[in-house]
Amino acid sequence: MKKFVPLVALFVFGVQAQEVAEIAPFWAALDDLEPAGINDLYNDLNLPDTMKKYGPYPVKWESSDTLFLGHDGHINGRFVGENHEVTLTATLYDNESSTPRAEKRDFKVSIHGFEPYSNYLFAYFPANDNENIYYALSNDGYNFTPMNNGKRVVAADTVSLKKGLRDPHVLRAPDGWFYMVNTDMKSAEGWASNRGMVLMKSRDLINWKHSTVHFPDKYKGKNFANVTRVWAPETIWDANYVNKDGSKGRPLVYYSLLTNDGTIPYDKVFFNYANEDFTDLEGDPIHFFDRGKSTIDMDIVYNPVDKLYHAFYKNEGDGGICKVQAQTLTSENGTKAPTWYKRSGALQQTTEAVEGAGVFKLINQNSWVLMYDCYMNGHYQFTSSTDLENFKFVQDTKTSGAFTPRHGTILPITAQETAALMKVFPTPDFEPKVIEIPDSIGVCDGKKVVGPCSPTKIIPYVKVGDEGWKESTDLKVAKGTTVQLGPHPWDGKIWSWEGPDGFKSTARENTLKNLDGTKSGYYSVTYTNETGCKSVAKIKIVVDDPDHPYEEQPPVSIGNRGMRESRKDLRLNRNPIYFDLLGNRLSGKPRNGMFVVK
Repeated sequence: MKKFVPLVALFVFGVQAQEVAEIAPFWAALDDLEPAGINDLYNDLNLPDTMKKYGPYPVKWESSDTLFLGHDGHINGRFVGENHEVTLTATLYDNESSTPRAEKRDFKVSIHGFEPYSNYLFAYFPANDNENIYYALSNDGYNFTPMNNGKRVVAADTVSLKKGLRDPHVLRAPDGWFYMVNTDMKSAEGWASNRGMVLMKSRDLINWKHSTVHFPDKYKGKNFANVTRVWAPETIWDANYVNKDGSKGRPLVYYSLLTNDGTIPYDKVFFNYANEDFTDLEGDPIHFFDRGKSTIDMDIVYNPVDKLYHAFYKNEGDGGICKVQAQTLTSENGTKAPTWYKRSGALQQTTEAVEGAGVFKLINQNSWVLMYDCYMNGHYQFTSSTDLENFKFVQDTKTSGAFTPRHGTILPITAQETAALMKVFPTPDFEPKVIEIPDSIGVCDGKKVVGPCSPTKIIPYVKVGDEGWKESTDLKVAKGTTVQLGPHPWDGKIWSWEGPDGFKSTARENTLKNLDGTKSGYYSVTYTNETGCKSVAKIKIVVDDPDHPYEEQPPVSIGNRGMRESRKDLRLNRNPIYFDLLGNRLSGKPRNGMFVVK
């Protein structure tokens, strides 16, 4: 952002004291204009047209790239998978002149890239007597269905020295690989049976290459060879690490260490960089974090909004989950720990014993989830936060039967990845939500720019009489028939229906009893997903009723108001605009009975 000229400098250019007094409030007003969330913008900006403080003074806003951000703060487009920076300029005027009364103020706005994900994958181990890797799937990040008919997806005895895998952490890295790290341990041999970790990498979350790091062998002759545990390793991508070929980016592996020689008397967090092919750790462990007492289960995330790293950990022995933060991931070219500060109080929203904290962000939402294992009470607890400071209880997810997750990772995955996983690891009780990438609206720097959000695909399930559920948008039924409408996604909460004879509803499932010809026609349903994007489907029901024969209504013209709105939207969004038969504007791709204005 621009640095303002000090007021004392104005005298140098001949500005009189009275003029300085008149201009000063404009400087102060500009200081208060910065919009919230501009470092990682998900939603439209609410830009004031008047600055009331010290004023009122009119404000004019101007975007440097309206393909991404309109002058009114409306998000028009996004890159896929990466942010894009736009300059937003504010100009302040007084009430008596059209001449700006202060230097223009520039704000760098980072438009959050569209995340091409639809579902969530939970990787975990299920029990102390079953230390293997399991998967589960979710549409909302809170409720999960175990994969592979409740069987393991990675067998510990094929990859680990101790024949046990615990605490799996999976990282999706910018280089196209998935990196998994695990505690190499067999709890039946005691809590001090852990001497290393297992490193794994995959392109598809199905086929994994693996390597083991055994500290007694790797660090023979050093104190690190005397470890009694190397607990809960995790990885985070360090984008600033410089590789030998000049490229940047490398997985940083961090974990808790304890030795039996007194040099590390309680669990402290250390780190190494992985080598280039993720088969080993480079160099000696480097001290990362020490709260003065045993610290385990650290999980680090980066928040682009505040540009800080947030590290969550368990206070082993004392109980509870706390957090510290840092401006950098490491210091002095990756050779030392960062400066951690602002230690929080307990963040868990329960008095139960907890461990295995994991943090992830909901897909295309500025909402974080902190989860943890309430291991004494048979459930995982999920909380949410928009700032990684204040957390609210969401729900307790019961762990029983085939779903008994212990310390693991949740990460978003694409619809294609979900389909591939389900093909290899059958999950018959799960119906995956599909969120498609929005249509392209242009090109910038050789990369595709898409619309600001994507509607969720509606699957139009219907049930006629005593028949089973089927997918259909066109029904012909006898008079007196009962029809049930139950579109998916089944876990969707925001639904709106309109139909013949004044039919309206906000429920997902609706039962239409004893139908006659007055109920023939199109039943239109609108679903609003978590990101606020709407999708529409129409189900046509024709009742065979001689007393009220059905007649298809001809297309109607779009009114002047609709045309004006379409021109405006085309100018701002550069997207096709869709209308239904009544001339109402819709979201999503055209279906039967809709018009498109280009």
